[in-house]
Amino acid sequence: MVQKETHKKNYWKWAFAVLLALNIAGGIFITSKIMTPTVEQTELPKQQITQKKYSEIDVSANKSQLVAAINYYLRKNSQKTGVQYHFALHKKAAILIGTTKVLGEKVSFTLYTKPYLDKRGNIALKAQSVAIGSLNAPPAFILKYVKNNYDLGKWATIDDKKELITLNMNSLTNKNKIKIKGEKLDLQHNDIRFKVQIPLE
Repeated sequence: MVQKETHKKNYWKWAFAVLLALNIAGGIFITSKIMTPTVEQTELPKQQITQKKYSEIDVSANKSQLVAAINYYLRKNSQKTGVQYHFALHKKAAILIGTTKVLGEKVSFTLYTKPYLDKRGNIALKAQSVAIGSLNAPPAFILKYVKNNYDLGKWATIDDKKELITLNMNSLTNKNKIKIKGEKLDLQHNDIRFKVQIPLE
């Protein structure tokens, strides 16, 4: 009789121990599930952090506003180089008028270009023709001369072989870490758009 009761007590002890272990294991499992974020929850903060680095603003402009902005930087740069520039836009062409010195004499030139946006959203000016005084000259000639004799700074680069001038939009506001990217350049319909990224920090 005593042996049977002892066996019963042992069964109850084991049953209680197993039940307790299951409860503890279940509690740990549920707690770990509660504390472990899902894939969506872990990805969301990363996206929010990325989005918070910059605030994006869509900016629209017309030809007059774009011309005024470019001429401002041309005048600012001419103080360093001594070359006088003037920029103008028409329906299908961008014209760069300048005065420089060749062999000690002042010479005026007019560069006719076809503007478009490159892959980085910069304004690219593809040279079509150049007039030096009343003479027509190969575009590569005047581009190479300006490139070799004058420092245009970071905001404009010249590739005389491709007969191309690139206006680097980001260099205009590089000090403030503001990024500018051209989205549309439709001169015929006077539709010019940029995307501006302003850092939030």
